[in-house]
Amino acid sequence: MAAAADLSGLRRRSERQKTLSVKKPDNHGCGLLPASPMAEQCDDRPTAERLGAAFRAKPQMNFRQAATAVVANVKLRRKKTNPYDTIQSELSFQRPVLPAVKGVRTLASRLRQAFPKFGEIQFQSGLMTRFGIVGPKMDPAKFMELVVRSSSVWDLEPPKLILSIVGGAGFMNLDPAVEAHFCEGLVGAAKQTNGWVITGGTDSGVMDLVGKAMHKHDARRTVPCIGILPFGALREKWRRSVDSVEDAGVVEAPVFGKDELVGDDQKLAGLQQHHTHCVMVDCGVRGPKAFGTEVELREAFERCVATSHQFARRKSIASSVSREFSRRDALTQPDSPSSPALVARDQVIRVMIVVNGGPVSFKLMDKAIENGCPVVVCNNSGRAADFIASLKLGTLTDYEEAWKTHMTAPADVKQGVNGVEGGVEALQRIVNSSCLTVYTTNDRLEDVILGAVLQRTLAQEDMSDEDLAAHLERSLELAVQWGCEKHYVTIARRLVTACGFAKTANFMLSHFANEWSQNENEAGPLMQWLIATHVDSLKKFPVTDLSPQGISWDRVQMQLQPPETSSMAHLFMWLVENMAPTTVTDVLWMHLDYPAHGALAAASLCRETAERYQAQGSYEKALVSHRLMERADRFEEMAIRLLKDLDRVDPLEYVFRRSWRWGNHHLISLAHHLECKEFVSQHFYNSAVDLLWVTPTPFAVFAFDTDEERKQANQVTVPYYDILLGRYFWQPERLSLRDFYSVPRVKALTHGMSRVTFVVLYSHFVLFSSGFEAFLLSVLLFVWGVALALIEALQLKSKRGSIAQRFAAYMNMWNALDILLISTLLFGIIAWWLLTPWVLSNQTVNALHALNLLPCYVRLLQIFELSEYFGTLLFTVFGMAQDTTHFLVLLGIISLGFSCSLTPILYPSANERWKQGVTWGFWAIFGDVELQDTDQNLPWSLKACVGFLQYLLSLASNVLLVNLLIAMLNDTYVANKDASKREWAFNRVDAVLEFASPAAHILPPPLDLLVSIGELCGAAKPVSRKDAQNFCTVNSVVPMGPHEVEIRIELQGGNFSDAAESLLLWDDDEMVPEDCFTHDGSREAVLIYRKVTLTKPLSFQFAGKDLGYEPVQIYLDEDSWTRPLKREETRHITFLKQEVVAQIDAQQEPAEQRSEAIVLDASQKLSLCVDELTRLSQHVTDLTKQLQSQEKQNSELQKEIGELKKHIP
Repeated sequence: MAAAADLSGLRRRSERQKTLSVKKPDNHGCGLLPASPMAEQCDDRPTAERLGAAFRAKPQMNFRQAATAVVANVKLRRKKTNPYDTIQSELSFQRPVLPAVKGVRTLASRLRQAFPKFGEIQFQSGLMTRFGIVGPKMDPAKFMELVVRSSSVWDLEPPKLILSIVGGAGFMNLDPAVEAHFCEGLVGAAKQTNGWVITGGTDSGVMDLVGKAMHKHDARRTVPCIGILPFGALREKWRRSVDSVEDAGVVEAPVFGKDELVGDDQKLAGLQQHHTHCVMVDCGVRGPKAFGTEVELREAFERCVATSHQFARRKSIASSVSREFSRRDALTQPDSPSSPALVARDQVIRVMIVVNGGPVSFKLMDKAIENGCPVVVCNNSGRAADFIASLKLGTLTDYEEAWKTHMTAPADVKQGVNGVEGGVEALQRIVNSSCLTVYTTNDRLEDVILGAVLQRTLAQEDMSDEDLAAHLERSLELAVQWGCEKHYVTIARRLVTACGFAKTANFMLSHFANEWSQNENEAGPLMQWLIATHVDSLKKFPVTDLSPQGISWDRVQMQLQPPETSSMAHLFMWLVENMAPTTVTDVLWMHLDYPAHGALAAASLCRETAERYQAQGSYEKALVSHRLMERADRFEEMAIRLLKDLDRVDPLEYVFRRSWRWGNHHLISLAHHLECKEFVSQHFYNSAVDLLWVTPTPFAVFAFDTDEERKQANQVTVPYYDILLGRYFWQPERLSLRDFYSVPRVKALTHGMSRVTFVVLYSHFVLFSSGFEAFLLSVLLFVWGVALALIEALQLKSKRGSIAQRFAAYMNMWNALDILLISTLLFGIIAWWLLTPWVLSNQTVNALHALNLLPCYVRLLQIFELSEYFGTLLFTVFGMAQDTTHFLVLLGIISLGFSCSLTPILYPSANERWKQGVTWGFWAIFGDVELQDTDQNLPWSLKACVGFLQYLLSLASNVLLVNLLIAMLNDTYVANKDASKREWAFNRVDAVLEFASPAAHILPPPLDLLVSIGELCGAAKPVSRKDAQNFCTVNSVVPMGPHEVEIRIELQGGNFSDAAESLLLWDDDEMVPEDCFTHDGSREAVLIYRKVTLTKPLSFQFAGKDLGYEPVQIYLDEDSWTRPLKREETRHITFLKQEVVAQIDAQQEPAEQRSEAIVLDASQKLSLCVDELTRLSQHVTDLTKQLQSQEKQNSELQKEIGELKKHIP
């Protein structure tokens, strides 16, 4: 009948509608449309005919939709200039058209009230809440597209988790312990997973509890807290306030006095101020009956968010979801199987949490369980939650008894268990569902939520392996983010079963380096499980299958043995490079065969990456760089503590253990190569370097000899003057000449003397030689230069990697000076021989040699690096030289400025200016500012100006700049005084390693010329020869221990059976091999000799003395060896690694705890301040109202007094 009356009213006004301009709706759609050029065409038919045409076009359209389409002209094709035009023209958002009542009589007014409203509410505390008022038939997909995700409206990021809080609005009697435990766990779970919290939105019951919890634990409002509530259940003052919003504006929250809540307002609710967003559902019902009318829409909205792609922001996807909802009633039907195919891992996890609650909560739980949503009920929270929990836990079995025990509210008692929608059968479905889980204070809320999600996932028997794996991956992500260690094993095992170890490991490792990189404390146990159960598979897992592929760090060439594709060390470095949590890298570090090598490599990698980030200049990169530098220091500290605490393994022996995995480095060379200066400065490191400094090469053979007396005799510790005077050679117990001159300390002496002799001869050649003497010296110097050049070539050849990497590792200041002086020397001598006097004059060549003497003398300073006193002074001087360079920049600018100003004034002609130049200003620092031959005919004003400028030049140069230089040098000296010792220790290691390496020959240049040529061309291998057809080539001689050696031979002719009779000879002793291994199909064999005195010169003779093979002298190919650790040593190092990690964590934990305590205390104080300000603001408001009331009463009393005065005669 109402529709017919409205149609008749439209017909009566049809003629008037023709003549009037059609009014245009304003931004929120509550006006009339005027004719506008923005519209492509305007239908001028009578309104009744247009209404009938709308009904015929869409018979399923109701009167509200048709009338809105006609009167508001939402079907006109016009340009959208405001996003709210689109929102308000969406039919599914329209609210019901209310019947004609007093004050709202016209159809247009009623239609205007039916439009959706959007705006913001400002509360007295200053908090803002965005809201929207929509109808009950709202399309959730359209709402997500046009409102929630729209950058012009709410602009919310899609969630990864939805926590739907359901509970009672009254009769809350929550235990304080339960409340605190629940609130902290709820907010923590939402913050860690970028989740949404959805509640009923009112200021009572559990909704108020959740809102206050969000404000307390998330004061910055990083987690969207969305309230979905019935519009009709709000108090009338609230409804009028929010319904009056225009143009998506801001309205103030109404304030209620104590006497204003009368009638139905006492049973109604207001909005909770700590919610970030509110959706008000207008079903056309006003008053207490409106409670529960939003349930259908809330369930549909949550289900829409949970089943949509969490990263999809494109309109195409939102449109497809919207079209799917338009094919069916989205509010009553479950998800259609024909909905867009969405991958399970991209779906949003939705969990319903029930706290307290009434009969409406049973309806919500039943619908959630019907749609497969896990439900968590909080025990001891009262009413509906306790009713379900008691039945689920089995404390009560009778539904009537449970109802009487827990549903104690008057309305609940009156309704009874049979009054629930669906009856006892609905309650039984809830209790018996596998989706239901009970939460108590004995459990973490995060553990219970994840357990409910996992229980629901595993209960679905018809799920494919792919979908199961996707759901398990999402569950594992939540487990790590929430730190739910109790679920790690269950999820990981099922994940391995569903998709295999390779995919599971790829998923976990990739997440360690990306999403879980900030979860320091949560990710470690998962890595422990992975190693404990699949350590062999993990060792073989190729890092090239991960993203990003491989390891970009290349300071050390990490080796693999065929058929290896990866190793635990490679995986460890990949995780470090991709900034995995330290708890993960620590677990992997404890399973490395060479943990100290790995820690130093990780420290170098972190520093290199930090420098790269720091160079990019952004603030975020600077924070990452700082974090990486802290990690680098931590890894280096791990290596230091490991070496310091070694007691069952010889630390000196351990630092010289070579690892073929880590580029065949021992810790001495690795720490120096990676520039781990803190490790290098340690006492154990310096002790090892001191031992290396005085021990012959091969070092390990002499340093770790089991004979203690011989071991001590092998070390050359006598003073240099005893060596120079020859006293050492008269000692009865001394090294052989070859071993003596192989000691790095002796090498440094002989090579230093050679360098000094070279500089002296070169200086004599440049200064005093002439004639035949000059020619002889030039030949000697040329040979010397060639020998030095060959040494540099051998050093470059000894480096590992590509040509660029070798050159980068080779190049330093001293080598650069060597290249400069050697090339200049050779070029100058060749030029003197071949180009003078025809091309170059003798004076030019002599000047070239004279200039070359400067780098030659500077090169001598490297000798003083070996002395601690002179070495520290050198590094201090180098620091001062850098300051002087910076000072010269300032001096140059000031001097050139004054020179360029004064020169044109003092010298009028250009020739005089060219002759004088502009560099004379530089000498003003020495007080020389007197200029000759200047123009004397200058006016007195210019003379005064010139004199003043000369005075300023002298003042600036002699006073300001000189004192600045002195101050800079003094600061540099003080700052570098301690640091120079550290730098000296680091560079001393460079010299020691250089002289201890085989590249540093026993004989100094130029005596080693033939040796250098042989090594550069490839020296011939030792051959034990019988005749031209029968001979044995020694390919390698490798020490396997202090008294054990491995000799690899290749036989040409002869019989392999004779290899077992081969002899190893030294002094008067000889020995046959204890083991002999031959390779099938090849002419190679491996001979193992034990109990050999490797410190003596060795000779090898194939097949013994009877078959006629000649003995040949052999030398050890390597300067170190690696003895396999014993079982107890391995066990000790394993325990030590665990202790080192525990010590470092304990050292860092107090600082972190103090920081967390400070932040927590500040947060609590801030929360108390905000609450106090809110209370004071409310108190001021009440006082203001009281004052206004008193003023009103006073004015009334004054009127009464005035009236009384009139009646007084």
